[in-house]
Amino acid sequence: MSIAPAELARQVVEQAQNAGATASEVRVRRGVETDVTVRNGQVDQLQQAGPASIGIRLWVGDRSASTYSTDLRPESIATLIAQTLQLVPLTDPVAELALPDPQWLATSFPELDLFDESLGSLSTDHKIDQAIAAEQAALAADPRISNSAGASWGDVTMEHALANSHGFAHGYRESFASLSVQVIADDADWKKRNGSWYTFARYIADLRDAADVGREAAERTVAQLGSAPIATRELPVVFSNQAASALVGTLFGCMTGRAVERGATYLAQRMNTPVASACFTLIDDPTILRGPGSRPRDGEGLPAQRTVFVQDGELRSWALNCYSARKLGLTPTGHASSPASGTTGETVSNLRVVPGTASVQQLIADIEYGFFCDGMMGFGFNAVTGDFSRGAHGFLIENGVITRPVSEVTLSANFLDLFTRIDAVASDLPTDRRVASPAFRVSRMTLAGS
Repeated sequence: MSIAPAELARQVVEQAQNAGATASEVRVRRGVETDVTVRNGQVDQLQQAGPASIGIRLWVGDRSASTYSTDLRPESIATLIAQTLQLVPLTDPVAELALPDPQWLATSFPELDLFDESLGSLSTDHKIDQAIAAEQAALAADPRISNSAGASWGDVTMEHALANSHGFAHGYRESFASLSVQVIADDADWKKRNGSWYTFARYIADLRDAADVGREAAERTVAQLGSAPIATRELPVVFSNQAASALVGTLFGCMTGRAVERGATYLAQRMNTPVASACFTLIDDPTILRGPGSRPRDGEGLPAQRTVFVQDGELRSWALNCYSARKLGLTPTGHASSPASGTTGETVSNLRVVPGTASVQQLIADIEYGFFCDGMMGFGFNAVTGDFSRGAHGFLIENGVITRPVSEVTLSANFLDLFTRIDAVASDLPTDRRVASPAFRVSRMTLAGS
């Protein structure tokens, strides 16, 4: 396809309007992606693809319908438009699902340095070599590592385009590359302990060294050897930045306009009230240069803008696309997702907890007996009530130091209590994930163990 995706999207909008649509929205994607998996030094899987797609959403009055195709030939697009218009009368009218109001649409777009030109010239052999190097480093790091679960390289370059019948048309390019490895260590009683690590970046130059990734995966694996539960009790818990980020991602799901509009969140009536401790501030910022979730606009064409969701513990904003904003009588915040087709949801860009000044070691040093949570499993969360309970693993804290690994325990609390009991936030904010938090300490939670 020689035509630029943004121009193609604009042309298809014009075709749809000429065919009888009263409003139109078109998304076009075009990219190249590679996935390489190696195991024990041999290529286990190699996939290369050039994905391309078009999603069309058409309105006649307040009724709308969506279709999707990976066939971008002109005759196929013409058929897709006709089929979409045939579907429109079968749908219910929903006024709030209209296109964005024209005044809401972005008219300028920040340059965010999201595309690495050099990724396109990187050889497949180099990608394989990187995965092998990470795996070899992990296997060689400690004699207790007994096997590999594989190492993977992945990359993607993608161009996203959006056009609508308000005259909006915009496209932008982005790239990602990642490298990960997972290895296994044998524990007592024939138990297997798995550990992994990764590196992820927009630019190849920003990836961590493959050997460093492998060694860290090995360290995280052997650190679990001898892991066992501890007795049930209430105690202080320090969440690692990985575990804390997972909690923050769950919290964001309770702050979307769709959840509020449906009454499916414990935060529904808590706007401008405390929902966390005063040391907790949560900000979403799509304008960070090379940020993993950065974007020049949202999925409906609204401007990229910084949003403060929680300020010093107080809830200040919902994440709103156009539909939920209209349903709630509010203004959209630019958090519409970019689905291949259909209606948008609400999503983050770079959601980050503002870091504190203390080190993780300082958070641990004040604890006489507690738990350092390094990961969670399962899904035990009721968004309506805020009740939370998940399996966890990590390390026992005794007299201010980590002493031994812990597994087969469950952490539980109400989310409102969990976040209001945060009494310290560390400084170790990761920058390589869309939802990120430094480690933080919760003064008390219930741990169920042996």
